Amino acid sequence: MRVWAFLGALAIGCGTAQAQPRPAASSTEIYQIQADNREALDRILFECETSYWTVELDPIRHKVEISRYRKGGKPQEVTPPNTVPTLEDRKAIALWASLRNTCSNRITTFLQNAPLPGGVSRDAANWGNSFLVRSMAATGELVAALEQGKLTYSDYALKRGELVREVDAEHSRWRQAMLLPEADRRLREAEQADRRLKVFLADLSTSLNGLPGQTAQASPPPQPAPGRLSEAPLALSFPKGPERPDDIAVIIGNADYTKLGHDIPDVRPAHADAAGIRLYVTQALGISDKNIIAMTDATAAQMLAVFGSDKDHRGQLYDWVKSGRSRVFVYYAGHGAPGNDDGGPYLVPADAEASRIGLSAYPLPLLYDNLAKLPAESITVVLEACFSGQSQAGSLVGKASPILISSKAVTPPAKVTVIAAAAGDQIASWEPDETHSLFTEYFLRGMSGEADKPPYGNGDGIVSLAELEPYLKETLTYYARRYWGRDQVVQIAPAQTEKK
Repeated sequence: MRVWAFLGALAIGCGTAQAQPRPAASSTEIYQIQADNREALDRILFECETSYWTVELDPIRHKVEISRYRKGGKPQEVTPPNTVPTLEDRKAIALWASLRNTCSNRITTFLQNAPLPGGVSRDAANWGNSFLVRSMAATGELVAALEQGKLTYSDYALKRGELVREVDAEHSRWRQAMLLPEADRRLREAEQADRRLKVFLADLSTSLNGLPGQTAQASPPPQPAPGRLSEAPLALSFPKGPERPDDIAVIIGNADYTKLGHDIPDVRPAHADAAGIRLYVTQALGISDKNIIAMTDATAAQMLAVFGSDKDHRGQLYDWVKSGRSRVFVYYAGHGAPGNDDGGPYLVPADAEASRIGLSAYPLPLLYDNLAKLPAESITVVLEACFSGQSQAGSLVGKASPILISSKAVTPPAKVTVIAAAAGDQIASWEPDETHSLFTEYFLRGMSGEADKPPYGNGDGIVSLAELEPYLKETLTYYARRYWGRDQVVQIAPAQTEKK
């Protein structure tokens, strides 16, 4: 992962921003914050490097630039052959891709939360850091193409080199533009650099999608291509809320259903959506990172352990709540499934079976009932899921035809606020590039302050449900119709003690 070259130019303290929401910091403060940020990022990078020392990556270590070192071993020179990966190589590449995604997500989260000197705009910092974030995502696409046999090792090395040079060049131009004294010219030239990179990355993605893959001899059953699951959160910052040391968040991102599930398509944006929500709850809601129960591709057993069962509601979440003091925030991104006379609708774990949803999924009514039994001050549930039996990735109802099934209506308990992505007979839509779900994207944009602006809000610095709802109807509903020609309307059910 090529990050060190960015260390001297990262916007996490570079002072290139011209918008200054706080008084400018002294040179000593700037130097100290830069040093602290570099030290923190160095630790993350070192931990990422050590994860690549596993012997399972040895089959490809001399063919592709991963890390040239293995713990206890000698450095190896990389010589990319002009051949597609073998079956053994592809298994190693799949592992490498998984490790890369984890590291990329950690780096992105760090960049979103890194301290800034006074006088440096968070928006400008996020903009500058987005060059690195997009570079990591594009490298993930290259790794996926390599694993699929669309690229030879030498093709990968060439395209990776082109990507690095392009990102370096446009990032450098962006930084130079941000130093210009004239505001109009500064913004114009910075946007030009950003736009050129977008065009380059779009062309790269299109070229990779158009390449035919090659099947390795004795290849295993098809697996989701590494890099197909979006990992990076939106580049947003949120108004910092007061610290809430007793509040608890549960964040579930179920994206990879191919690995453990049966006949269930992946929800490709779910990991990225969950990562964005994590930034929101730590920044805006003031929830400590240690008070977050985060589950990636949660299984049925894990969901039972956290939320409890119909026989015992006292799961992990119950144990973490402080009576009368904790506010609870629950977010779920993944598949939902319709219910019938026997139960449901359902949240679909990553190891569920499409033909046995009622036996392998977690009932939504049970979730509501068990949450209502928490001795919490307040409870909010945000659902990035639909319960129509359809998803943007395909049908969830066994081998059924792609028809919509009206989901059994479930009324949340009086003490629980629920914000759901769509009505029971609608599909929860994604961005066309599958990086984010539309509902979560515009929920986060709204909570970052956009929903507090006219004509939706009153500008008081607090986003209420009464402001969020019209904002989502203007954005989420519009883009679902524009992109996909379908209806999608947010469903908001406030707790009876809470005003909209």
